[in-house]
Amino acid sequence: MSTSWQDDLERAYTELEQSQEALRQVHTDLAGRTVTVKSKNRAVSVVVDAQGEVLDVKFHSRAYRSMPAAELSALLVETIGQARKQAMAELASMFSAVLPPAVPIAGMLNGTADIDEMMREIMRQVPSDLGTPPAERG
Repeated sequence: MSTSWQDDLERAYTELEQSQEALRQVHTDLAGRTVTVKSKNRAVSVVVDAQGEVLDVKFHSRAYRSMPAAELSALLVETIGQARKQAMAELASMFSAVLPPAVPIAGMLNGTADIDEMMREIMRQVPSDLGTPPAERG
């Protein structure tokens, strides 16, 4: 005979397995994902991976040869920044589809998340008597 808390536990385990599979799929999808951004003057493009690491820089004309060093530098920094921002937005979007809404994905990706506060919020959402047989619940 199955009890309510056993059903709850089985349901939670099934949800955990589904979440793990969804996260594995995100990881697989990220493996070969790249983002390419072309500069505003179309002289250069930058390719980054899903984590924002620069994989390639391509110059589409010889215009860069006549650019002052500071202008070329600013163009590269801006284009790389845009590519990284786009990669992080895509990464956040993919994870937001499989993680609970309380998880501050953007903060985790950019290093500003308060992990302690995140864990407190998660724990507030877990019933204090989860897993306790109904006869023992007060």
